[in-house]
Amino acid sequence: MHTGRIFLQSMLWRGLYYVSAFVINILIARHFQASVSGGIYFIISIYSIIVLVSSLSLESGIIYFAAKKQIPLSKLFNFSTAWSLFIGIIVFFVACYFVGNVKTQLSGPFLIASSLSFICGNLLINYCSGFFYAANNFIIPNFIFIISTCFLIISIPYHGHSFIPGVTDDNYFYIYMYSFLVQGICLALFAKAKYIKNGFRHFLSISEFRLLFNYCFMAFAGNIIHLLLYRIDYFFVEKYCDPVQLGNYIQVSKLVNLFFILPTILASVIFPVTASGQKTGIINMLTLLSRFIFTGYLFICILLALAGKLFFPYLFGDSFSQMYIPFLLLIPGILALSGIFTITAYFAGKNRIRYNITGSVLALIVILAGDIIFIPRYGINAAALVSSAGYLVYQVYVLIIINKEFNTKLSDFFVFRFSDIKSIKDYFFVKS
Repeated sequence: MHTGRIFLQSMLWRGLYYVSAFVINILIARHFQASVSGGIYFIISIYSIIVLVSSLSLESGIIYFAAKKQIPLSKLFNFSTAWSLFIGIIVFFVACYFVGNVKTQLSGPFLIASSLSFICGNLLINYCSGFFYAANNFIIPNFIFIISTCFLIISIPYHGHSFIPGVTDDNYFYIYMYSFLVQGICLALFAKAKYIKNGFRHFLSISEFRLLFNYCFMAFAGNIIHLLLYRIDYFFVEKYCDPVQLGNYIQVSKLVNLFFILPTILASVIFPVTASGQKTGIINMLTLLSRFIFTGYLFICILLALAGKLFFPYLFGDSFSQMYIPFLLLIPGILALSGIFTITAYFAGKNRIRYNITGSVLALIVILAGDIIFIPRYGINAAALVSSAGYLVYQVYVLIIINKEFNTKLSDFFVFRFSDIKSIKDYFFVKS
């Protein structure tokens, strides 16, 4: 399939999923308000860290080696599913220990059910999606995600009543957490049926194990730093600000993450394409996509800067009236970070993850120092401004590296040209 068609398939199906995820985020925020939804999303942030640590970034290795066809898919599938089961057993006993020995605001049953469902479910989702994405199949996994999200949308108990019998405010987040495990199991079954023709007797050899983990170790280090880069400010805001401010700031972060959806979708195609060995016109593709994203997002950010003060409380509810200033301060960071997703995907596909790690570390140092100094005094506004500064540092470093390799001009990444319209049309809609 032509790369442009792959981009379109990815944008369509992943885009539909992200739209559904955005809708449910708005509905949960409006129904449960800032204090409750902020607390749930904060818990999910903690679970996400556990997922990232326990996953060992095997999903990156699955996509990389499946695209390069260096390790049989059956061996990658068997190892990743077995690892998910192993982590699930550990999570169960750790959760039981917390229930019995550590004071927590969460009920015991919810802590056990939510941690087990979210962590194991997301491990399976990450691993099994890799088999589909390596084969440039974005339809099946995202169809499963969309169906699950739509079910969660109709399950919300509006005005105390849900379209699903028996769902209430008290048990809705049980269903929310269970949905991740259901998605993961469905993905595993579909991946096994479509791509894994051999049985469960094939396991990684020692040489394949080393090959996989040498790559995954670098990806794992990069993902850990990236998660801290995006989430470390949550912990400072949670410590120094009240629950309403925390809910507002997390909602701003989730809004900012919407800007990263398109770059992430494009990066998910560039990664396996680059890993498979394609080199022709790669720098033209990267600069074209960067100019397209920067120009489009600059226009959107200007609109939101003009309308956001009234629009955010209208969209999310009156309890989110403190979102506007942090969003304004995050605009430079949005424009900086969104433009380098495709470049970092290129580095990952060329097994040069060290560049992504170095840039992330530099940004994390800036953010961590700024959070320590400024959040206790200036709150969520400081958190937003410091994050923007860190993202700009990351962008500058990545552009320096890519310029050394291809000798590009800085304007190639930012200044949109009239000829780009034809280039995008030809690239994405050319007949294969």
